[in-house]
Amino acid sequence: MAVPAGPAAPARTGALFAMFSSTFVLTLTNPTTILSFVAIFAGLGLGDSGGDYFAAGLMVSGVFLGSALWWVGLGGAVSVFQERVGPRGLRAINRLSGLLIGGFGVGALALAAPGLA
Repeated sequence: MAVPAGPAAPARTGALFAMFSSTFVLTLTNPTTILSFVAIFAGLGLGDSGGDYFAAGLMVSGVFLGSALWWVGLGGAVSVFQERVGPRGLRAINRLSGLLIGGFGVGALALAAPGLA
């Protein structure tokens, strides 16, 4: 079992924009992200804007703002709870997460195995 990591090193303020931009470019070029959005848009019938550039821009802006809001909220929640959860709490979270992931895996195998579901 892995020991939870200690406190992170403080970030240099000048490097924040460089870290943001490199993460942003990596996210934009991630094939999994691209294929996920293509599949979601096609499944919901949102891929055809009919040449309406305003609607297409609105959809892209909504996806961008929703993703940004999610990551800002997640980062804020982590920073709030980071100081309140010690190594013992992190270990409990790690164990619970492992059990949940293992349970989902067992459930997926049970559904995929013929005759077991």
